[in-house]
Amino acid sequence: MRVPSSRWGILALLLAACSAHRAPTGAPPNEPTERELRARIYLAKGDAAIESKQWGLAAGAFTLARAAWDSPEAQWGQAWATDRASTPRWTKKFEGSVLALAFSPDGQVLASAGYDSVLRLWNASSGELLAKLEGHPAEIHAVAFSPDGRWLAAAGRPGDIWLWDWREGRRVALLQGHSDVVRGLAFSPDGSRLASCGLDKTVRVWSTGPWTEQLRFEHDDFVIAVAFSADGGRLLSTSMDRSARVWDLASRKEVHRLLGHTEKVESGAFSSDGQLIMTAAADRTLRFWSARTGQLVNVLRNLGDVSVAAIDARFRLLVQGGWDGRVQRVDARDGEPLERLDAHHSFVASVVLSPDGRAFASGGMDGVLNVWSRPEAPAEVVLRGHGEWMETLAFTRKDELFTGAEDGMRRWHVSDWNDVQVRQETAEAVVSLAVSPDRQLVAAGTTKGAVRVLEAGSGRQVLELSGVNGSVRALAFSPDGKVLAAGGDPDIHLWSVPSGTALGRLVGHTAKVWTLAFDGTGERLASGGSDKTVRVWDVGRRQPRFHLDAGERVRAVVFTPSGDTLVTAGMRQPIRFWSAAEGRLLKTLDEGSVGILALAISPDGRFLASGGLDMRVKVWSLPAGELMGQVWGQQGFLAAMAFSPDGSVLAVGASDRTLKLLRFDSIAHPPAAGTGVQETLLRYGLEWDEARFLLQHR
Repeated sequence: MRVPSSRWGILALLLAACSAHRAPTGAPPNEPTERELRARIYLAKGDAAIESKQWGLAAGAFTLARAAWDSPEAQWGQAWATDRASTPRWTKKFEGSVLALAFSPDGQVLASAGYDSVLRLWNASSGELLAKLEGHPAEIHAVAFSPDGRWLAAAGRPGDIWLWDWREGRRVALLQGHSDVVRGLAFSPDGSRLASCGLDKTVRVWSTGPWTEQLRFEHDDFVIAVAFSADGGRLLSTSMDRSARVWDLASRKEVHRLLGHTEKVESGAFSSDGQLIMTAAADRTLRFWSARTGQLVNVLRNLGDVSVAAIDARFRLLVQGGWDGRVQRVDARDGEPLERLDAHHSFVASVVLSPDGRAFASGGMDGVLNVWSRPEAPAEVVLRGHGEWMETLAFTRKDELFTGAEDGMRRWHVSDWNDVQVRQETAEAVVSLAVSPDRQLVAAGTTKGAVRVLEAGSGRQVLELSGVNGSVRALAFSPDGKVLAAGGDPDIHLWSVPSGTALGRLVGHTAKVWTLAFDGTGERLASGGSDKTVRVWDVGRRQPRFHLDAGERVRAVVFTPSGDTLVTAGMRQPIRFWSAAEGRLLKTLDEGSVGILALAISPDGRFLASGGLDMRVKVWSLPAGELMGQVWGQQGFLAAMAFSPDGSVLAVGASDRTLKLLRFDSIAHPPAAGTGVQETLLRYGLEWDEARFLLQHR
């Protein structure tokens, strides 16, 4: 979704007009009312928040826009933002900075500490204070739970490390050795060791049995953070000397010195599989290194300052804090920012992710502790699996779809978007797909004129249909599943299913057929092709009903679920709506389009999705045909799209060999306009000044 440039220029004018405007009695019907002006202001504010990925702020703005004047665009914006926004769980305010945070291994408890030298333990869900541990002589800069959650280590100034049995509220050990502030603490995965580091430029490893120092390593400057490898055999340390170092604990030697950052290295971590190391530095870069060789693998440029960072064990999600007070969620695989939270009024001193990655917390120099829940499920995901660009796709179930390309057909299991499973069904080029209405059969068209009909569940071939001239670029099942149509060059072939008996051909096109669609009765079949025409056929009589001149190649046709409207699109032509009975033009959308290659109508008939050469998905409301929103993100033209059977997901295949899944539930089922305004503001920690059109974080 992007901000229309026109809104930026008129926002100030709208503010002025709205404060002064009162619609007079008898005003012209096209003159905007005060409600419409207010809605436009909040639409512009919502778009601006989306542009900066401040999703909670955007959700609030679009909710206010809908309360003033409900529109498809406001519904889209509200759903888009809500699906992506993290939700504040709770916030606490202290005297002095919050310098250290740690989740317990089960994620149920959050430990916090800072300048007031008090160690606090909270219920991570509710914010209830569970324990308050006092006695530290000065500020606390680091805390860490043991793997079994029993012990809590805390340290800071002057350098002593306190070990607490936090449930009983008693100190069980005091480790002395550091001569200056301790900045980092970490327990080994088996709990047998504790690592510490600090401003005395040393890294120390302690035994947790007799609580004695075992090992000591040195940097050239202050040491900021430490982290153990998953097997506990190696230790990573990061430093003000702009390096990160890997120490082998068995040999007591430095095995890798990771150089390349130009500023202090704030944070580091090993991936759970032991293959990678991540380092985050004040030079606005994230670097990924081979844990085995120490070689640089990847560098991701950061859009903001980094004062502290935390990454999940699988190296998928990064949470970072900055000197400007921002907290950001970042996709650790490509560096793409996922969300910006203006959480603090001064720099962020600590961030932490829960073990399951579903919650995160931040502490700042402003004395604020924030805890959030990130969205339960991703709002969209981009997948890769083909070596060639995807030309066709079709859902068999709401959690399964097939895709086809020159390098064969793939089956995708998408019930868990965080762990999508894909496998190759065939290596033969597949350039068209159709699924029977009962979801039991999948028809696949090849480049060699064959149509293969497979069992959707097993992938076993039950029919092979041949005789089509040229590649089969279009397939369609009739609504009762008894007829399968295939587009050739130029004729359309019809077969009976499941027998595979040829029913005849539809002759009339003079060039390749690219698209086919049955209406809801199965009595009419629409086709479009390279001869720049759309033809509607009487299937029973094998006769043409009428044909339409499109002016350019036709790449997509689809009937609305009611069957009374035919929608067509293609190269250098708008989206056109026609009367399916008589071929009369009803309306056009998207005038000036370079080329539309794919159309999809949601199962309930309320939404039309289109995509093509401009590399963006457009979603239109039906029957009005208003543009709701647009989706970017794939770096190639969009060749195929389809809604899942329940309408909850829109899938898009592109020439960059990616498959994008877009969650559609919130768009399809928005709350009623004007409801939940105060709940939304409270949910995202927003305050609203209606008189000044001011919406901001508390």
